[in-house]
Amino acid sequence: MLLAVISMNGQNTTVTRQPSTKPATTIPKAEKSIQKGSGSQTKTPHKTSRTQQTKQSTSICTDNNHPHAIDLGLPSCTKWACCNVGAVKPEASGGYFAWGETKTKSTFDWEKYTHCDGTGKTCHDLGSSISGTEHDVAHVKWNGSWQMPTSEQFKELTENCNYEWTTVNGVKGGKFTSKKNGQSIFLPAAGRRVFAVFNYVSRDGCYWSGSQHPSHAYGASNLGFYSDGVKWNDYDNRAYGLTVRPVTK
Repeated sequence: MLLAVISMNGQNTTVTRQPSTKPATTIPKAEKSIQKGSGSQTKTPHKTSRTQQTKQSTSICTDNNHPHAIDLGLPSCTKWACCNVGAVKPEASGGYFAWGETKTKSTFDWEKYTHCDGTGKTCHDLGSSISGTEHDVAHVKWNGSWQMPTSEQFKELTENCNYEWTTVNGVKGGKFTSKKNGQSIFLPAAGRRVFAVFNYVSRDGCYWSGSQHPSHAYGASNLGFYSDGVKWNDYDNRAYGLTVRPVTK
């Protein structure tokens, strides 16, 4: 606001002027391309209101003795680990592993993939499920009854829990809270590793199941989640490096 005092015929007159306003500039949201299987798809995020924006949290696990099992009251009695294979806390990414491999590495492609002969068309048959086998990184590294979840266990998780995109100690990810007992687990959005590159960290969660994809010999089923939703029956190329969240009973 501008105030000016003008003298006219010996009398002071105050003049008030309002500043001009310009319309706000709208910045369109960018699209992201997500590579899946042998092709790619484009995903446009939904618009969100202020109440739907990423929520903040400082803790997710009341027991700091990691890793341990969390009972979500699921119908199958499956219990979920509090953190990923290779991680020491719930919000840590842990290791990235190709499907069926039990050691992490720096490059993830068909040439470096143990269970093929150099191409996706030459993938070795490891069976319909590797959960609990010598090819299961969770079972090999954690022993006991720990294993990679099956695609059906991912389905059970999403159907019996409320999903929320949130942030824990500065790390974005998905929180799954039981509809039955209120217990929850947090999965960091660790993205995936393709070749030597980290893709979509803090934007996508991509977690291997132990299940071979029924329609693609070169692909395995995984849990995919984003700021705008979750998909329990997603899939990725077996040679890609994804994170793993173990389960037990």
